Amino acid sequence: MKLFVAFVFLVCCAGVCGAIRCYECSYSDGNCADEFSSSGFTPADNCEVCSKVKGEMNGNQFVTRSCETESSSTGCTSGTYQEVDVDICICNTDLCNSAPSISARFAIVAISLVMFLKSL
Repeated sequence: MKLFVAFVFLVCCAGVCGAIRCYECSYSDGNCADEFSSSGFTPADNCEVCSKVKGEMNGNQFVTRSCETESSSTGCTSGTYQEVDVDICICNTDLCNSAPSISARFAIVAISLVMFLKSL
């Protein structure tokens, strides 16, 4: 059982180390909406973290996905930027900024970590 838990933990955390790939697009691309289709997009390489910014301006929803070359803490936060309410998510696994919500991945890693530590 301990070996299985350790394996699950390693699989979930495999993308945490080293450079990762991220999708890059902006609301002007037309295909960067929250319901994202990655076809036609070439991921950016050598990213430290990926980001996804979602907000609404003048009644229109916008989404921007990008590759960040400087490390940042992961997770999601809401705030106001230039008088626009935005949700910003930072993640650190390959192509993690494609999903509508990246919080499920963090929950899986956290649960795996707890299971691993309990098995020791």
